Amino acid sequence: MTQPEPRTPLSIGFQWASRITTLGLEFALPALVGVFLDGRLHSSPVATLIGAVLGFAVGMLHLLQIAREGSGSPPKRPRGDKTA
Repeated sequence: MTQPEPRTPLSIGFQWASRITTLGLEFALPALVGVFLDGRLHSSPVATLIGAVLGFAVGMLHLLQIAREGSGSPPKRPRGDKTA
């Protein structure tokens, strides 16, 4: 069985740039949508706060997933999963 070709440093750099861009958008876009909705509905900053909390939660979950992949530890299995 032949080994796959190693990835070039450029492709690794593009992958990390994509990950960082995605993380930034996950943190920022929900809050920006909340600002838009608050302005459109002439409401208090409730939608902005909900968007900021939602964006923070989604961004942190993705950041933790990336950190877990980088540490080399296997993903956690759900309880009751008896597969090896």
